[in-house]
Amino acid sequence: MSSVVAIPWGDEPPLELRLPDGWPDPDVIQPMLDGAIADYRAALTTALDAPLGGIDPIEEQVGPRSTVAIVVDDPSRWTPVREALPIVLERLRARGVSQKDISISVGVGRHHAVDAEAMTRRVGDEVAASYSCFSPPVDDLSQYEDLGTTDDGIPVRVFRPVAQADLRILIGSVLPHLQAGFGGGYKLIFPGTSHRSTLGAIHRVGLGGDAGALLGSTAEANPMRRAIRGAASRLGPCVSLSHVLGPPGQVFQVASGHPDAVQDHLAAEVARRYRAPDAEPADVVIAGNAPWPGDPMQSFKVLLNHRSACRSGGALVGFFWTNPAEIDRSFPMPAMRAIAATGAPGGLVMRRGLAMADRLVAASGSAASFMVRWARELVVDRDVLVYAPPLRDRIGPRLGPIRLYSDPAELRNRLEILARSAGTPSPRVRIFPSGGLTYCPARSAADTKEGVHSQGKNRR
Repeated sequence: MSSVVAIPWGDEPPLELRLPDGWPDPDVIQPMLDGAIADYRAALTTALDAPLGGIDPIEEQVGPRSTVAIVVDDPSRWTPVREALPIVLERLRARGVSQKDISISVGVGRHHAVDAEAMTRRVGDEVAASYSCFSPPVDDLSQYEDLGTTDDGIPVRVFRPVAQADLRILIGSVLPHLQAGFGGGYKLIFPGTSHRSTLGAIHRVGLGGDAGALLGSTAEANPMRRAIRGAASRLGPCVSLSHVLGPPGQVFQVASGHPDAVQDHLAAEVARRYRAPDAEPADVVIAGNAPWPGDPMQSFKVLLNHRSACRSGGALVGFFWTNPAEIDRSFPMPAMRAIAATGAPGGLVMRRGLAMADRLVAASGSAASFMVRWARELVVDRDVLVYAPPLRDRIGPRLGPIRLYSDPAELRNRLEILARSAGTPSPRVRIFPSGGLTYCPARSAADTKEGVHSQGKNRR
């Protein structure tokens, strides 16, 4: 008999994943999803009334002539921005802050610019119609304020409405992040509303070594987070309003206060809920992209967040629910088709090229080393298979070395072939059905036994 595991599948019924016959029961890693907030408005009000980090509540930091820049995370996150904004704006208006003195910027960083339609969906019809809303142009230096250079040599260039405000309010969420340990907090500005020269310099900090070692690391141990905090010291007052998220519509914690205090507090809760138990690397790792909102390129972060769970030479399998409207949100379709057109020969060249490039950039200290390293770890050290029917239908069966599938049976057959060729006909399998929440840092990280539930007979 074969094992069957339910994979959350967007707004559709769960996808039933059936493993090849004869394979042992997998280790199924689920996030802790207990204790969701029942009354978000009440929870947010409590958080705003009692900020962390020894700072005053928002309304005690502003007055009738204050300027306020609100920065929200971009649509690739499922933060309850539409629900939080009216509550925050109500407090600002009660203190006499003028509507014209409030701006709202989306912290897009290197992500896709947010157009008018997407902005309205993000902030709500009334807010979009009443307030100045921006998607910062990452390459237009004339739109940025130069705040000098940090002691680490990072140029601090921030989108002018954010840099010049008397107070900045950051509305986002804390999730595992490949470079910063955890996203959220000041990261909404650095790199969210920073010029490309600033965001590039921040991403170059702390590169090299095992690209997975920074995932889930504390702020004190994380060079990118330290660089972000150094850049933030050039700004005036900031208040973070941040969340621990579950699937869309679920919030487990909300906190306000000094960005560093909020970040540290919520990162600990994310680690408790979502960090995978330590285990020997498996032969096959399967991760669903839930609850990421259907962008296949963003969904590759799911595989990156779990690659340490898979041994070198093993197979990484992604089940990517894909919203056809979001299919090229992060990566242009012509570029994807150009890569796909190279077929199997192109995939082989890319694998060999990445292996060589990794050695070269590691020796040179190039700024590209992080991106090259995780790309190598994905497609050189492991076989990568992705079930994403809309993407496969648009570009064909390959994206460079990555095989794409729209037929679960075909994918299952390929897994059997890979297992036999690797001499593991009964492979150890770990499955992360909600891989957009869970994460598996490099095994050098401190062992944590709490935070996620492991189901199955072959735990290691």
